[in-house]
Order: sequence, then structure tokens, then C-alpha cells
Amino acid sequence: MINSMTGYANGSFKLDSSTSLSVEIRALNNRYLDLNIRIDDDLKYIEAKIKSLLGDTIKRGKVECRITKSLSQQSKQNYSDEQIKDALKIMRRVALLSKQEFSATPHEIINFMNLNQKPKNININEKAFFSALSNVLKNFNKDRSREGKNLSSILKQNVSSINSHVKNIRKFYKDDAKHHQQKLIKKLSEVNCEIDQQRLQQEVIYFLQKSDIEEELNRILSHNIEIIDLLKSKEPVGKKLDFMMQELNREANTLGSKSISTRISSLAVDIKVLIEQMREQIQNIE
Repeated sequence: MINSMTGYANGSFKLDSSTSLSVEIRALNNRYLDLNIRIDDDLKYIEAKIKSLLGDTIKRGKVECRITKSLSQQSKQNYSDEQIKDALKIMRRVALLSKQEFSATPHEIINFMNLNQKPKNININEKAFFSALSNVLKNFNKDRSREGKNLSSILKQNVSSINSHVKNIRKFYKDDAKHHQQKLIKKLSEVNCEIDQQRLQQEVIYFLQKSDIEEELNRILSHNIEIIDLLKSKEPVGKKLDFMMQELNREANTLGSKSISTRISSLAVDIKVLIEQMREQIQNIE
């Protein structure tokens, strides 16, 4: 089953009574894998392991994994009297050196202390953390798989429509080729001159060979079979599918250039429209 490159999931992991980590994974389309890990400096030591875990299941896309640390409201305001006095001394000294009158509200004092508080270094339980991260990643992959299922359904519908057009083109071509052959013979018979039957036969054969589209139709059907097989793959197939769209488009262009009737030309255009719709959807596939 194919996966979409776009997806989103989040979750949280409680470290202790006052500290928790929030994990958020989001991804957008990209030609290659671009992993961006946003994490606090005191957790940088596990960044490589996080990248390795994500890289094991995500093969393409612009992926951002944001891990933020948050403190409970109680821990943020748990300052001793001595800490508050020290903060006031610093604020008064700053006001004195800047030759300004010192004045501060309790809210301003708390903000000053929060800004100057040293980050709490964390020694996390890595096993528990990566278990929580794996759960978020599992939900992220479920989101991508659900979207991939929808994309697969759209592509299969378009393949079915193209196959139906090919069937109609085959039917029309037999009638149109016969009609053109009769039309050519009729025009030549109207000319007041002796007709070389052998030359006439050669011209008809040349016309039929030049306008023959059986090879193009066979290749389109063959490509569609391969596309359906790719949609069943468990491996990333986005790039392969994009290549198949180029091949299909090439055959559709040749089909249109060899058309011998307006109805075949119209169906060739419809096939190109379906291919372009598929190409747009494939840009989302991993």
C-alpha cells in the first residue's frame, strides 16, 4: 500500500511531576527526504537517534519534527524569597547604571526571573521517550497511509478510464481505417484516368502502416498494468510512478499525432487529461 508524503501527528510525554515533552511531526511534498529536527539544546544528544528512527520509515518528503519542553505553572513560579531579592537587586542596578528611576510591577519581576532562569537540564528515560515518539510516528504513518489509500483509489479509477478509452479507440480505428480506405478508392475512381491497382494497393498499405496505432495502444495498456502493480508495493514508488506518467504521456502524444478521425483525436486528448490528473496526484506519493 502506498503512502502519501503529507501527514501530521502529535503527542506528549511526561518526564516528571513538573516537566513534559511535546512531540509534533508534520510533512509536506519534497523530491527527496529532508529531515528537520527542532529540539532544545539540552536534548541535542538524542537528535541523531531521532533522525535514525524517522528515517527508518520515512523515505521522501520535507519532514519537521518539533520536540518542546514545558514546565508546569507551579514549577515556573516556584521562586524563593532570596531569588526574588536577587532579581530586584539586578533590576535596580540596571536602572541605576542607565540613569533611570526604578519601577517594576510583580508581573514584570516574574517575567524577568523567567527569562533569566537557567534551562532545566534533563536526563530522560530514553527507552520511555522513544516508545512515546514511536507511538506518535505510528499515528503519523497511519495518516500518510490513509491519504495514500485515497490517492491509490483515484489513480486506479483513471487507469480504468484510460483502458476504456483504449478499447473504444481500437473499435473506432477499425471502422475509420476501412472508411478512409474506401474514401481513397472513391476519390481515385472519380479521376478520369486509368488506375494502377497495384499502386493503389501499395498506397493503401502505406496509409495503414503510417496511421497504425496498435503498438501505442499496447504500450499504454502495458504501462497501466505496471502502474497497478506499483500501487500494490510496500516500498516507496512515487518516483517510479512519475516516470510511468512520462511514458504514458509520450504514447498519448504519438496516438494523437497518428489520429485519422476526430473521435480518436478526442479520446487521445481525454487520455492526456487523465494522465495529467494522475501526475498531479503522484506528486503527493512517497
